[in-house]
Amino acid sequence: MTHLSFLTPEAGLLALGFVLPLVLMLEGERRSNVVRAALRLPDQARGGRALLIGCLVAIPVFLGLGAMQPTIDVETRYVTRNDTEVWFVIDTSLSMVASATPTSATRLERATQTALRLRAEIPQAPAGIASLTDRLLPHVFPTPDQRVFAATIRSSIGIDQPPPVTNGLIATTLASLTALKTQNYYSPAAKRRVAVILTDAESQPFPAPVMGALFRRSPRIRLIFIRVGGPRERVYLRDGAIDPKYEPVHGAHRIARAFATATEGKAFEENQFDAAARALRGAVSKGRTKVEGREKSRIALAPFAVALAFVPLGLMLWQRNL
Repeated sequence: MTHLSFLTPEAGLLALGFVLPLVLMLEGERRSNVVRAALRLPDQARGGRALLIGCLVAIPVFLGLGAMQPTIDVETRYVTRNDTEVWFVIDTSLSMVASATPTSATRLERATQTALRLRAEIPQAPAGIASLTDRLLPHVFPTPDQRVFAATIRSSIGIDQPPPVTNGLIATTLASLTALKTQNYYSPAAKRRVAVILTDAESQPFPAPVMGALFRRSPRIRLIFIRVGGPRERVYLRDGAIDPKYEPVHGAHRIARAFATATEGKAFEENQFDAAARALRGAVSKGRTKVEGREKSRIALAPFAVALAFVPLGLMLWQRNL
C-alpha cells in the first residue's frame, strides 16, 4: 500500500510567490505598451512571453511543493507460511575459496548467489541461514523478510567466519548437520521442514546409517544438497600462485550423493539450478499463509521538487540570454 502525505502542508503558501513577479511583469508590459503607443513604435515581439510566464509560475510552485515535504509512505505486508521453515546451510570452510582461475568466482561466491536465487523461488516460506564447517552455526533464524536474508548472506557469510574448531586439512564435516535435528533449529509449529545444503562436499567421513536413521525420524527434514565445485579448481594465493596446501577431494560428488541417499534427500550439481529449484518448491509445497508483519518505509520527494525548480529557472535565464 502506498500513501502520499505532506509533512508541512502549510509551507505550500510559498507557491503563491509567483503572484508578485507575475503582477510586476504584466504591469511593466502595460506601461511599456502605453509608451510604445504614444511614440508610435511597433509592438514588442511576444514569442517568449508565454515561456517567461510559465517559468515565473513554475519556479515558486516547485519550491513551495518542496517546502511542503511530500512523502510517499509504503507499507509492505509479509505474507508467510506458518507451517514451513527452510534453512540454507552454506559451507564456509577454506576449500570454498577455490576457483577455476585466480580471477574466477569462488565456490563460496557461487554458493551465496545460488542461495539468493533459490530463496526467491519460495517467497512465502520463512528461511534462515547457517554456516557449516566442522560445526553448524545459525546466522539468522527463519524470517519471511528477503532483505534480511540477503543482508545476512552479504555481511555475515565468509570463509572461516567463524573458523572451524579443528585444524585439519579437511574442515567440513557433514555429520555436523545433525544439529538441525537435535538443537531446535526449527520451531515446533514447522510441520514441513526443509534444509538446502550448499557445499563442495569435501567432508570428513560420516556414519551414513546413523545419519539416515536420524533424519528419517519424525518430524522429517527434507534435505536438498547442491554441490559447488569441480576437481580442477584450486585455491589461489594473492599473487595468483596455487596454494600447495590444498588438494581437491576426488569423488566429492559421491560424498554428497551418499549423504542424500542415506537421508532420503536429493543431490544436485551447481549447474542443475532449475532441477534444484523444482525440488525445493516441491519440498515446500503449498500451505496456509498468514500476515506475519508489516513494515513501513518513506520516500522523500522534496529533493526532486527542488531539483525540478532549476529547469524553468534555466529556461528563463536562457530566454533572457544571461
